[in-house]
Formats: sequence, structure tokens, C-alpha cells
Amino acid sequence: MEHTDTTLPGLHQDLQQVVVGISHELNNPNAFIRLNAANLKKLFWFLRPCLEEYGVNHPGGKLGPFTVTEIQARINGALDSILDASVRIITVADKLKQLSTHPLEEFTRISMAEVVREELEHHRFYLEKVTRLAVEIPPEEDFPVKGHKLQLGQAFSTLVINGADAIQEKYGEEGPEKGLLRVTLSAGEGRVRIRVSDNGTGMSEETLKKIRTPYFSTKPQGKGDGLGIPICESILKRHGGELVIESEEGSGTEALMDLPRWED
Repeated sequence: MEHTDTTLPGLHQDLQQVVVGISHELNNPNAFIRLNAANLKKLFWFLRPCLEEYGVNHPGGKLGPFTVTEIQARINGALDSILDASVRIITVADKLKQLSTHPLEEFTRISMAEVVREELEHHRFYLEKVTRLAVEIPPEEDFPVKGHKLQLGQAFSTLVINGADAIQEKYGEEGPEKGLLRVTLSAGEGRVRIRVSDNGTGMSEETLKKIRTPYFSTKPQGKGDGLGIPICESILKRHGGELVIESEEGSGTEALMDLPRWED
């Protein structure tokens, strides 16, 4: 029997628009959740002296079913869980962005300076938790390229999170003091270059050769799916660019997004 395509015209494009809309709707309330969870954590820090004083004056005393120490641990754990869940929502939203596959002829003029600033703001609370951040964007430049904003944001986001994760793995709780994630934008010879460098764990030569292989991941099970770098590279190739990664085990990694500059 001959197969008849019953797909309605424009359905695929409509679905893409719905998916992109959902990713934005996830990010908006999620930013509110991250902000308030971070603020609650700071406010709880101010309350610690009062709780500690109560514990000294009432040895073995309880507030409800818990001791002061147990309450502190539970509140800290709950707030950390909320912030971690928020990061997972960011990851889901980023994955949804990947489903937008508009053809090259629909690409428009995009400011990579704007893309970088927006993505760093999306990940601000996670980055503040694990590392210092240095951003170098010359104020007089917007670094224009021809492309799709959500896809380029996804590519840049992957490199930022990879760098932050490497710093967290190496320094743990000392990350905000010892870790450094540096983002630099530059232009020249008809190209726009976005560098993301970290002083995290770095990679061996053997690992560096494998990271472009789909489903290969150096992250613990459940934290990485091994698709970030392959997808990032695919997006850049779709935009006429390339991904260059250099790394030294124990010292850190530098990832370079190299894209054709938009010519007015």
C-alpha cells in the first residue's frame, strides 16, 4: 500500500516555535527561583549567630523535632537542592533550544556580545557558586555574526558549563576563591572569536581526542550525556565556524568558537 503523508503543511515549523517558546517559559520562572533561593541562603547566613547562641544557651534543646544543628543542615541542604535543581532546568531548556533547526537562509545578524552576556546571566547563580568569572568584551564592539541566536547561545553555554564543572571538580568548595573562568571576545581578519578558558582539571591528550565523539563524557554518570561538545561543534559548522579546544591535564582548558564576521 502506498504511504500517504498526512502531515499538515507548516506543522514542523510550528512545533519548533512551540519548543522554543517552552524553553523561554522555563527560563523566566527559573531565574526567579534561582534569585530567591540565593537570597534565602544569604539571609539564613545572617541568622546563624542567633541559632548558634540558642544552641549554646540550650544544650540539647530542640526547635520542634530538630536540634539547632540539624535545622541548619536541613535548611542548607534544601537550598542547595533548589539551586542544583535550577541548574538542571537550565540544562533542559538548553536541550530544547537544540531542537530549533531553522535553515541557514533564515539566519540573521546576531550580536555575539549580546549572546554571551545573556547566557552568562542565565548561568550566573551556578557560576557564582563554583568559580570567579572574568569577562572581557570591548564596549565599542557588538561582534556581529550571521546566525541563529538560540543555537549560538546553546554552543556558548555548553563551553561555559563544561569549564565551570571542571573547576568545581578540581577545587570543590574552594572554587569561588581559586577557580577562574575567563570569557574573551575578539575580532579580526573577518572573524569573531569567543574564548572560554578555565583553570580546572584539564584533559589528557587521549581524552582530548575523544571529546568530539558522541556519548563520550568525562563527567560522572547522570551529570553528562556526552553530547555537549558534538552538538556545539555541529552548530558552529552550520554557521561556517569551527571549534578549537586546547587542554593540559591538571592545568585547565581553553575552548575557542571561531565564526565568520557579519559584513554590512
